[in-house]
Amino acid sequence: MTIAARYGELFQMSYITRDLDAAMAHARETLGIEEFSTTDAEVEVLSFGRMRPLKIRAAMANIGRNQFEIIQPVSGAIEIYTDEVDLSGHILNFHHIAIAVRGPFENWLKLLDEVRASGDEFAFLMPPEPTPDDKVCFCYVDTRKRLGHYTEFLWVDEAIKPIAAMPDLDA
Repeated sequence: MTIAARYGELFQMSYITRDLDAAMAHARETLGIEEFSTTDAEVEVLSFGRMRPLKIRAAMANIGRNQFEIIQPVSGAIEIYTDEVDLSGHILNFHHIAIAVRGPFENWLKLLDEVRASGDEFAFLMPPEPTPDDKVCFCYVDTRKRLGHYTEFLWVDEAIKPIAAMPDLDA
């Protein structure tokens, strides 16, 4: 499969904010998004070749087969969220799209090979050494030079669905 063919599984638009609560209020008032699932996440990620902690606050609203996500970077490897983004300019700042990698774990490994062949860098890779025991795998790929934004790929083991991080893609 080519990277372009994967765009059929695009499911998320993601925005960065300096204040998650204010951004959710803004989305409610201006877009009519009423319900968000929120999380405070702390994880170790491979970020541009180095293991680093990452702490964020996030809100997700699943709307049919699509998701509206807002991320407030807190600490650690947050440069990909804050570099080139003027957080003082708007309460919501477009940052990345997310594409689902569906099917068995082997499909995740194929995606990683495709990204490596593309020449794009992994801004985040989690887990750094994926195994069939993993239940959730994700990466942010630095596609800014070609597309003007990051691209996230997310694989979730079918056994743990549904989860807030992934809308029902068959809806």
